[in-house]
Amino acid sequence: MTISLLGSSRVASNHEHIWAELGPAGRRMAGFLFTFPDRPHRRERLIDLFWPDMDAERGRRAMNSAVWRLRKLLASSPECTRDNHLRTVGPETILEKSAWLDVDTWALLQTAQTTLSSVAELEPCGIKDILSVLYRYEGPFLDGEEADWVLEERERLHSVFVQTALIVVRHLGQQGRHHEAIQLARHALRFDPYREELVRYLLIVLALDERRNDAIRYYDHWIGLIRKELGISPLPATRATIEEIRNLHDVETLQHLRARLFGTDGRQRSLS
Repeated sequence: MTISLLGSSRVASNHEHIWAELGPAGRRMAGFLFTFPDRPHRRERLIDLFWPDMDAERGRRAMNSAVWRLRKLLASSPECTRDNHLRTVGPETILEKSAWLDVDTWALLQTAQTTLSSVAELEPCGIKDILSVLYRYEGPFLDGEEADWVLEERERLHSVFVQTALIVVRHLGQQGRHHEAIQLARHALRFDPYREELVRYLLIVLALDERRNDAIRYYDHWIGLIRKELGISPLPATRATIEEIRNLHDVETLQHLRARLFGTDGRQRSLS
C-alpha cells in the first residue's frame, strides 16, 4: 500500500474511497500518525489536535471512528497479515512501521541518509532507486494544512528533499549523466525556484551537455524572476558561472566549468 503525503495526501490503491471516508480531521490524524510512527500518542492530545472544537465525549467518539476507519484502510491491503498495525494501548495510540507500507516521507528520509553516507559508491541501480524516490516529491508536505506541526515538518522535509537533490545532481554531473542531472535539477527547482546553488548546477550541466544557449536562456529568465519577485541580484558565484558559460569557447574554460562540480560549492551537509 502506497501512502502519499508530499503534495495532496492520498492512498494509491483501489481503496481511495476509504481514505476519503476518513474525513478532513481523520486524514489529518492519519497524516500525523504516519509522520510519527512507532511512537505512543495520547488520545487526549490527538483529540485536542484534530477535534479541538468538540467537547470531550464527542471528540472521543470522533477519534474512535477515525481510528476504526484507518484500521479498515490498512486492513484492506492484501499485504496486511494482521490487524494490529494500528494499536490502542491504554490511553495511547501507536501506528507501527511495516515493510508493506510504502509512505513517501519514510522513503525520502531513508533515501536522504543513504545518499549522504554513500553517494560516491552508489551503483547505477542505486541511483535509479534514489531518483524514483525524489520524483515522488509532488509538493509541500500535507499541502493546504497549516497546523504548527505540519509547517515544521514541511520545512524539514523540503530541506531534506532539496539537499538530497543537490547531492544527486552534482553526482550525476560528475558521472557525465547530464540528461538525468538536468531533469532532476528542473524537478527540484519546480518546488524551490530561488535555490541558487541548484540553479548553478543546472547551468553547468546544461553547458557540459552542449546546451550552452539553453543555459543562457534559463539564466536570463531566472534573473528576471528573482529581480521581479525578490528584488535581488544573483550571487557572485552565479554571475561568475554564467560568464564562463557565455565565454565557453575553449577546452580550458570547459575544464574549469566541469571542475565546479567537484569543488566545495556542493559540499555535503547533514540532513538531520
